[in-house]
Amino acid sequence: MKVVVCEDNMEDRNILSSHIKRYFKENSCNVELAAYETGAAFLKEWGVIKANDVKIAFLDIYMPGISGIDLAKKIRETDPDMVIIFTTTSVKHGLDGYSVKALQYLVKPVVYSEVEDVLNACMAKFADLLHFIEVSSDRLTVKILLKDILFIEMFDHDCLIHTPAKTIKSRLTLDEIGRQLDGSTFLKTHRSYIVNMRYIKSINENDFQLSNGALVPIRRNDKLTVKQVYTDYLFTLKRGTLY
Repeated sequence: MKVVVCEDNMEDRNILSSHIKRYFKENSCNVELAAYETGAAFLKEWGVIKANDVKIAFLDIYMPGISGIDLAKKIRETDPDMVIIFTTTSVKHGLDGYSVKALQYLVKPVVYSEVEDVLNACMAKFADLLHFIEVSSDRLTVKILLKDILFIEMFDHDCLIHTPAKTIKSRLTLDEIGRQLDGSTFLKTHRSYIVNMRYIKSINENDFQLSNGALVPIRRNDKLTVKQVYTDYLFTLKRGTLY
């Protein structure tokens, strides 16, 4: 996860950075953290920050020159998705925070439990970005987000992983890849196919039709069981227990 902190007070900046690093260490997640003393310094690096796909920004509201509110407005001009969290000595700017879709205000002095709570909310928001598989393809190790996998098929001794953008070919077996997958959203429909149930549009007699038009076959001898697993998945979604 990539995070930035913009805080003009060195002590506050160091405390907040320490809390953030502690959170990711305790949750066994990697974090790339960059800290800036002023809004001007942040904006000077905005191109780099955007290119690095930073997901979370902690912004001090009261800074000399460019305030945290003004900085957030600049961010929102080109990035509607970055999570913005304000640090402040007062919450009187609540309506300003609403206008830039800030997730939360943290009142100084910021304590670890508050940082933990807000980062838990962030991690839930970005859960899909933290789950991936690794496969060998053309002598390179490739990371593929689970949310991007439409379906996987075995074809002529190759495992083809279909995503909206491209198809990745690997020499791994279907079972080897299957062991890396999240069992709650992936279903083995056939000895040569695994489907991501999130992308199923409809059930036909002998196959699933996906949102991109692809057809994934259902094994003939176990048709009712396979269809029941998908039905159970839909029921779980309706109950709101899957994100």
